[in-house]
Amino acid sequence: MKQKDNNPILLIIPDIHGRLFWISATRKYPDLPVIFLGDYLDPYTHYEGILPSEALANFKEILDFKKANMERVTLLLGNHDIHYFDKDMNSSRKDKEHYDEIHQIFSENLSMFKLAMTVRTEENDFLFTHAGVDINWLRYRMPDVNPKDVNDICKSLNDKLMTEESLYDFVFNGLMDVSASRWGYARYPSPVWTDETDHQYVRERLPNVYQVFGHTQQESEPVITEQYACLDCRRAFLITNKGNIIEA
Repeated sequence: MKQKDNNPILLIIPDIHGRLFWISATRKYPDLPVIFLGDYLDPYTHYEGILPSEALANFKEILDFKKANMERVTLLLGNHDIHYFDKDMNSSRKDKEHYDEIHQIFSENLSMFKLAMTVRTEENDFLFTHAGVDINWLRYRMPDVNPKDVNDICKSLNDKLMTEESLYDFVFNGLMDVSASRWGYARYPSPVWTDETDHQYVRERLPNVYQVFGHTQQESEPVITEQYACLDCRRAFLITNKGNIIEA
């Protein structure tokens, strides 16, 4: 029997921070579903030369792209997105000059965002979040969620975005859990703050699922292991029907 081809089924766009690589990637694969892993704003102006105003304009283009492709495009929230839900929340590189406009954009378009998505390939269930789900954080913050059920994990996380009030509460009672790996004090990091090093040394993982995330910027190459993939390296990737992750 002839083996099925290793065909792309999903285009993955890691952390944006004002970068434009998503445009060429989505044009190259115009028919594929697309997932953005979050962090659209707060560019690294000091060494990439992208201005906050340029990042904001780019973010608006991404939202327009989503609106034109509602069923095909998934937008996740990252740590550099959730801090625009509260003016007094201080995080690195927060664009305070454009805060009011950014806050309004997120508030008016909250229904277009998610915290998690899952995809089934021939080989694995894949779980997509901005930074990865720590099983102990899940037990601590969402004890009613079944850690063996990836669909339950996704639904429970995404239900927190039903209203701005529910998300606001979850930001301060879950999503802003930052561990020592990111200079925080939480015992377990949240799905928008888990560092790639946390995934390296965790003793217990979510069972029967392969996690894909960004958040921890790599110098040039992604980190792809048998349990997870950290793809934050300023370019796009594909997942194939065989469960392989390849550069787009």
